[in-house]
Amino acid sequence: MKSNCWIYQNECLESEPEGYFGFTYIIRDIKNDKVYVGKKQFTHKTKKKLSKKAKQLPENKGKRVLKGTKNSGWLNYYGSSKELNEQVKLLGENNFKREILEFATSKSDLTLKEIEAQVKYNVLRVNSYNLWIGGRVYRKYL
Repeated sequence: MKSNCWIYQNECLESEPEGYFGFTYIIRDIKNDKVYVGKKQFTHKTKKKLSKKAKQLPENKGKRVLKGTKNSGWLNYYGSSKELNEQVKLLGENNFKREILEFATSKSDLTLKEIEAQVKYNVLRVNSYNLWIGGRVYRKYL
């Protein structure tokens, strides 16, 4: 098992599970005894503006933009905290344990689960890389 992979239920997760939008996670800094709780999507939406020539093709009739998705780079992700990423560079990836807490099926579900995990782990009051908690969750998207 790789030492710096995402761990889910004591197994190394190396590919995206089907039917999920993203996951919540906790990263543990072993040397400094600090944590970071966050969320990560498996993919991001993309938009590509079509050229005049591409707009004339039958499959693009009436379209101005092609929409798609791309991988978010989740396999190599260490959170959005600048301080955490500096520590990963300084101490090396082997001093950090990355665990997946829970999978989510939509963007709102993911945001809600992140907030719940941040409250559960009390990230604003313990030794943590998290500086704030926040997000918008709409009931109709859950």
